[in-house]
Amino acid sequence: MKKLLINILCMFVWNRHKRMALRMELNYPVKKWTEFAKSFSNKKHPVVKYVYGFRCKNFVVNIDDKYVFKFPLKNNGYEIANREKRITDALRPISPIKIPDMEIVDFNGLAVRKYECIKGVGFHSLDKATQNKHADKLATQLANFLYIIGKSDPIEIRDLKNSRSEKPSIMHGWNQNDLWDNFIINPKTFDIIGIIDWEGAKFNDFYRCFISDTSNSNIKIALLREYLKKYTDAQKKK
Repeated sequence: MKKLLINILCMFVWNRHKRMALRMELNYPVKKWTEFAKSFSNKKHPVVKYVYGFRCKNFVVNIDDKYVFKFPLKNNGYEIANREKRITDALRPISPIKIPDMEIVDFNGLAVRKYECIKGVGFHSLDKATQNKHADKLATQLANFLYIIGKSDPIEIRDLKNSRSEKPSIMHGWNQNDLWDNFIINPKTFDIIGIIDWEGAKFNDFYRCFISDTSNSNIKIALLREYLKKYTDAQKKK
């Protein structure tokens, strides 16, 4: 009954962001969560920003652009948090692009993921002209990242593959699995300074990175070109 009443009430809030914020406040203890996140700041009045996770799986709080806290909404979050931490810990030393530090902190039985905040902009926040202007530089960095992570096979996370004996190959291996919305760019240099949000990372085919998930065909073509060049050059050296 409570959920039904909340849904009816939220129907009268036309702004999508405000509607989602109201729904969260009515369904979850977001004030307590926010105070918990603020306790990690050394400022008297920390700057707080909110982000509502994809499909409302998480409630995300940014504190001072220094830490990002992810509160799970569907369950206690320990299984997915532990999996993500294992993967990021194993791939961080290998990755040519920064994977932010992550730790798990408990709040009343919830596994809250605490991340180092990477300050920059996302690819889809750039206008199309800017995306195209820097497509080659971004594609070169992404291709190198995909190749190095994709060919890696850390022993620490082999049990998370479909089969321990499964081997990396062209466009098949470890990958972040949602790349286009989760790489952070320095808007002055257009260097990629971080890859975030690894909770969906998998060891599988990642060819969809080259054909979908962004509407910009120019960078997808550039990414495919640079990746294949990287892969074929490596094969010739064998």
